[in-house]
Amino acid sequence: MTDPIYQHLALPESCFLGKRIFKNLFLKNAQLGAADKKAFDQDVDTIFWQYTLKPATVPIPPCRDDQREYLEVAVLQTNLQHVTRHQRIAEAIHRAIPYPLLLVLACDSRVAISVANKRFSQAETSKIVAEELFSTEWLNPDSATAVAKDFLNSLEFKTLPQSNFHTLYCGYIERIIAHQCARFCGQYKLGAPGTDWRIRHNRLADCRRIKQNIAELRQKLKIETQFNRQVELNMRIKGLEKKLNKTELYL
Repeated sequence: MTDPIYQHLALPESCFLGKRIFKNLFLKNAQLGAADKKAFDQDVDTIFWQYTLKPATVPIPPCRDDQREYLEVAVLQTNLQHVTRHQRIAEAIHRAIPYPLLLVLACDSRVAISVANKRFSQAETSKIVAEELFSTEWLNPDSATAVAKDFLNSLEFKTLPQSNFHTLYCGYIERIIAHQCARFCGQYKLGAPGTDWRIRHNRLADCRRIKQNIAELRQKLKIETQFNRQVELNMRIKGLEKKLNKTELYL
């Protein structure tokens, strides 16, 4: 069902684990709210720990500093019976497991990839928390769009930065952000080498805010009856559209 996505990831066979994780472990041990438990119970079919990327299985050094710890990267696959609550389930899994995860969500022939940048908690230095979640939309590797194909082809392990596990993981984050940017630009393109993915992520957030403001103004324009007010709203929309077009996502 999900073999095509692993063909695109092209992870070393030395990292393969293929171990099933029973979802009861999450239901009993993870700090899940009532809504999370309901989503797990009703939507999650099976969970597999597919790969472990660590110094013993791949020649990449760990990374640890005062803010974060990237000693390994685990690849988990969660098979779902329904797709509607996949974001909630992904967030719960990222919160429950303290080390960085490349999470593959699967439902029928569709997959979504989710990652979460993690750091030490400011309140409890021994605790690791997920800073932010980055996820793709649902993709079908067998019938992908041109943008989706470019994204999937960019996931090949040997093409990612490998100076340490943090840079490797940031490579996955960068590719997911580039895929999100492609929804605005219509073209999948990675940032220039060495560019901090946070810059592009912030610009993408600006684009989303502008697009939301445009949608809100268009709704107001539909019900506005005063001509002067209609002209004003149209001018504001055109100004925001111009600003949106000038926002450079290809760094």
